[in-house]
Amino acid sequence: MSSDELESRLSKIKDKKLATEVRRFLLNLFLLFDDQPPPHIQQYIDEIIFHLEHKKAPARLFASIT
Repeated sequence: MSSDELESRLSKIKDKKLATEVRRFLLNLFLLFDDQPPPHIQQYIDEIIFHLEHKKAPARLFASIT
């Protein structure tokens, strides 16, 4: 996965704080593997991002109470 594709997919995550933390983690992971993680790790990264892209933004806690 290229860094452009990674940034594009991270931009689709609705929770921006979560996206920032995931970006930081993945950049460190890519540094660990000299920008080319093994294929099985890339597959896990792809699956994680897929789930985060399709996760709905959290609803406000008090919205359901009132």
